[in-house]
Amino acid sequence: MVSLPVLQMKPIYWSPVNDIATVVRATWFYRDTMIPLPPLIANQLEAGYRELRPWTETWSDELRSALDVGAVGEEKVTHRLWPEPHNEQKQRSSKSKDGQSLPPEPQISSDPFCAARCFSGEAAAEGKLEPVHEETDTAMPAPEHRQYGNYHVIYKNETEAFLLKPSQQPSAYYSRRPIAKIMKGVTVGVPVVRGFDRGAWERVHEGRKGGQQVVKQQQQQQQTRQEQRENREGVCLGCQQETERGQVTDLVLIAHGIGQKFAERVESFHFTHAVNAFRRMMNVELETPAVKSVLRPGQNGIMVLPVNWRHLLSFEDGGPTTDSEEDKATYAPDGFGLKDIEPGTIPAVRSMISDVMFDIPFYMSHHKPKMIAALVGEANRVYRLWCGNNPGFAERGRVHLIGHSLGSAMAVEVLSKQPTKVPRPLDLSLGVVPDTKFFEFDTTNLFLLGSPAAFFLLLERGGLIPRRGRMKPGAEAADTVAKDVVGELGMFGCIAVDNIYNILAKEDPIAYLLNGTIDPVYAASLKTAYVPSFSTGFFKSMGDALRGMAGVGPSSSGGATTTLTTAGDQQKKPSMMMRLPSQLELEVHDFTREDIAEKKAFLLNDNGQIDYYLQSGGGPLEIQYLNMLSAHTSYWTNLDLIRFLCIEVGRRPGRENTLAAMRAVKLKGRFGGVQVGGGAG
Repeated sequence: MVSLPVLQMKPIYWSPVNDIATVVRATWFYRDTMIPLPPLIANQLEAGYRELRPWTETWSDELRSALDVGAVGEEKVTHRLWPEPHNEQKQRSSKSKDGQSLPPEPQISSDPFCAARCFSGEAAAEGKLEPVHEETDTAMPAPEHRQYGNYHVIYKNETEAFLLKPSQQPSAYYSRRPIAKIMKGVTVGVPVVRGFDRGAWERVHEGRKGGQQVVKQQQQQQQTRQEQRENREGVCLGCQQETERGQVTDLVLIAHGIGQKFAERVESFHFTHAVNAFRRMMNVELETPAVKSVLRPGQNGIMVLPVNWRHLLSFEDGGPTTDSEEDKATYAPDGFGLKDIEPGTIPAVRSMISDVMFDIPFYMSHHKPKMIAALVGEANRVYRLWCGNNPGFAERGRVHLIGHSLGSAMAVEVLSKQPTKVPRPLDLSLGVVPDTKFFEFDTTNLFLLGSPAAFFLLLERGGLIPRRGRMKPGAEAADTVAKDVVGELGMFGCIAVDNIYNILAKEDPIAYLLNGTIDPVYAASLKTAYVPSFSTGFFKSMGDALRGMAGVGPSSSGGATTTLTTAGDQQKKPSMMMRLPSQLELEVHDFTREDIAEKKAFLLNDNGQIDYYLQSGGGPLEIQYLNMLSAHTSYWTNLDLIRFLCIEVGRRPGRENTLAAMRAVKLKGRFGGVQVGGGAG
């Protein structure tokens, strides 16, 4: 959002983190590139434009008369871009109260505050980050520092002008007649135009081909007619174009983990920077053919926004106090805070540890409700802003959550108490305070990165279990109400989502598995699942090719290239090598437990499993204990993970639309090693 009149662009959805940018309001552009002229030069052009009035019939008559007279006549209709030197000398002769010479004032200032008042705010201006001082900020630069200092301007009509250096200006002595050439369509000097031409910009910067240019011209003609019609109807053209471009269909909110208190002192550690890079990488992946091939119809982009909840909290005062006289006696009269008990030794290290590591014990203390409220309130604030800026998203859009580290455990806590269906419609009035008890949106997918959520489920004696009455696409209605399969609102681990994914790096010491929290026997029967890798090294690809020539498929342990085929495609081609279970296996196997576990798993995730490992580099030189140091923060730059998220967020919903490479597979020797729920299990 741009603040006026200072012309500073700031982020809407998070507090500025060294990302305030200045904006240029442009009026004149180079014709051949559509790049704006510097504001001060543009305003000099605008001053001459308003003085000579080239949009009038009178100016056309003057140009015709100049052409009839010849070079002498052309000299009369040129305009000096900068003031005459003798006029400047008169201005410099003026004295201030203290006797000092005052710098000359330009006819139209490029200062944003002054430009906002010039010509009803139509002057060119450039934003400023520092305070404005009229004595210096509005002064005209000295002649030796001026761009186009000796140039003259020829205004051809209401939109076109030409900047001419001295050797190109009209001259009776040298018989130079540039206006005659200009009126014949010849380019002389530097051509500039008043107003932005989007078609010209696209032709120059997007490399449009000839056939596309014809289509573009036809579209522009149609748009012109549409604009004329809308102008008569009083419709905002910008709003209309924004509507026609289409609305983003998927919003992804990312909750950070521990350590963001440290970012208040070390700006480069701020979570927002990681999310901004993460968003750019996701946008690139969404344009790749492999991802586009699996996106659902109507999917129109993914927006990723951070949920910075930690900066809203302060835990300096320790535990709660009570009104009991007996309890009061156990506390110091004025109480004490964290700073009162920290030794003075190695202060930098102690400060870093308190800012990074103390978030975990704080979460396991009485501060937990405060931290949960901060996360929920910030997520709802961001969601409300997004819905306010994107009308209709609350009714048609989908919301997904990504939780990293401690943020993932907090997300599971909130979604366990989240209503099965969020009340509609959402009141987006400015005065309404966001709720801090539950999310004001329905969560479609929950992605946990480097998550200790399983450890907290162990402490609370909980487990992952589907929510009763949560009817997601492709689910059996009977399964969503079966008492052995689903749980009730408020049970820790009974989360209100369609799909939950637990992605972990092998060497991440913070991450734990979640399949076992559904059913440990079922989890033990599943093959280890990996986030599919879409890039492979030279030696790996050669090995796969040789195995393929020998009739042996590529290694299934991860690392081979992945083909994006859905489970529905695989069901059309059942495996001929499927082995039926033996009589002994039929006698000892608990089919009821397996059936219940599978129903739970598929209600929690369309793929029939929760856990996915990221592919590691591998190789004989890999040292796990060194990788451990960076594994917990490596998720934001992992291309396999980014493509995985794009596919799972953007694909068609439902079990039949999952990718074959991501579905649960039984270990060999257990019912033939077939895919769970793949039509042959």
